[in-house]
Amino acid sequence: MSTAARFELDAGVRVREGGRLLVGGIPPRLVRLSEAGAGALQALLAGEESRPAAALAPRLVRSGLLHPTPDDGIDDPEVTTIVPVLNGGESLGRLVEVLREEGPVIVVDDGSTDGSGRRAESAGAQIVRHDAPLGPAAARNAGLAASDTNLVAFLDADCEAAPGWRRGLAGLLVADPELALIAPRVRSAPGASALARYEEIASPLDLGPAASLVGRERRISYLPAAALLGRRDTLIEIGGFDESMRYGEDVDLTLRLLGAGKRVRYAPSREIRHRPRPSITALAAQRAGYGGSAPELAQRHGSATAPLRPGRHAVMVWIAAAIHPAAAAAALCASLTIVASKGRNGRSRFDLTRIALRGHVDGGGHLARVLLREWLPISLVLAIRSRRVRRALLAAAAVEAVRVAPAADDARGLAAMPALRVVDHSAYAYGLWRGILRLRDPRSLLPASPTK
Repeated sequence: MSTAARFELDAGVRVREGGRLLVGGIPPRLVRLSEAGAGALQALLAGEESRPAAALAPRLVRSGLLHPTPDDGIDDPEVTTIVPVLNGGESLGRLVEVLREEGPVIVVDDGSTDGSGRRAESAGAQIVRHDAPLGPAAARNAGLAASDTNLVAFLDADCEAAPGWRRGLAGLLVADPELALIAPRVRSAPGASALARYEEIASPLDLGPAASLVGRERRISYLPAAALLGRRDTLIEIGGFDESMRYGEDVDLTLRLLGAGKRVRYAPSREIRHRPRPSITALAAQRAGYGGSAPELAQRHGSATAPLRPGRHAVMVWIAAAIHPAAAAAALCASLTIVASKGRNGRSRFDLTRIALRGHVDGGGHLARVLLREWLPISLVLAIRSRRVRRALLAAAAVEAVRVAPAADDARGLAAMPALRVVDHSAYAYGLWRGILRLRDPRSLLPASPTK
């Protein structure tokens, strides 16, 4: 990996002791550096080349503590952009025109009836035509087969791309031979409706502002197929997208790449916009589809797709909370004390305590989501008979309401956002449980084994 590239520390990392101690990351850890290592880290963050920096960079990048950042893209190799489309409408031509400024474009017309293929061809795209809809996975694979560049990008037709949306991402693929797939941030396009505002803050395609390696123990566990860049040969070698899957094919692709020992990366410094669902019905259908893919993904990939990945300390606090609030407070204090004891001085102990506390907050948020989404039918049944469960569900609902409250712009919005969250979670739960009953396999409900 070239040290001429710029690097940034992971958003969860703090530098202490003059650069000799790195605290944090996902999963959290302590990394001690020598004086020479601290100097090499400073050189990496400043974009300076040196032998110590060249030796240190791969170690920190593999651990997820340091992330390469895209450059200006001047030296990017050619990339073919593949756009699967089914009735893309008038906006398709404009999208192709933007994409054509940066390289060849293949539009796979997956049985459109609105003239999408002709519109895209007029805008300069190469057209691959399916006489009948075969699904987005098959369309992406058809474009992959028709491409002839080493690198390919996938972009959904309902995305809005600005010139330079992928600038520098191809360079990161070239710099790291083990990097197979990389994605920009997919943000929901702004709109005036309550639904559009909700999607801006709660779109499942938006993985947030923090760069990350992708993996089961990482901040990001998969990449959405709405916008991706990858190595053509590697994608073909593992069989491309699974055409039998209508939803979840991007999660499956990510996990197969990781299982093959490849690296996958999220680079949110580059962005595209994705148009929000046009109606509540469309949003519910999408979320039900996502939920419906979870049982099949669990069959294929086991605990890698578990809805909850708690740490041992989090489980300890949750069990204590089920007994009594005072027991939960005592368990939390014990957990923070144990973690802080690993620090060598007051500053590092404080940092470790802060990271551990943040982990408990995040873990509680994940549990709240699972109680109201994956486990919703079970939660409701238990709540009928248990006051303690009812209180837990009310607390979970409050957490979820706080998450979406920033999308509200008036009093009506404050009521609309939690209601949309209920629709979102209920639709996902419906699709999930329907899939469980169809496959007779409940593994998609099971949490992963607690981690340290």
